[in-house]
Amino acid sequence: MKKTILAIATIVTLTVGNGFAQRYRHEVPAVNNSRSDNAFEEFKINKLDEIVKLSRKQENKIKKIENHYDQLMSNRRYSSFKTAEKLEKAKQKDILEVLTPTQRQRLFAYQNNFNKGRYNRRG
Repeated sequence: MKKTILAIATIVTLTVGNGFAQRYRHEVPAVNNSRSDNAFEEFKINKLDEIVKLSRKQENKIKKIENHYDQLMSNRRYSSFKTAEKLEKAKQKDILEVLTPTQRQRLFAYQNNFNKGRYNRRG
């Protein structure tokens, strides 16, 4: 009798504990983590500004583009890799349209020389 009561009590305890653990467990989606997302976007824009010397107007346009594509990605919750890749390419194209031709040349020159740094030397 004691073993039966003890077994039932153990099963009830484990079941209730497991139920509470599942009820309060939740994952934070990327949309709710907008503060770190904005900080990362600011970092990327600042890095681009160091390379091509953006004006304030260009920075604001790039921020609007980033926010627009963030909204598009958040609306398509079950998007495939191909659609995400298409959106990323379109975002890059829109950002390049904001830059002047000389700024684009600086950016492309930086990207081409970036991979020829200290890790790719022979000797």
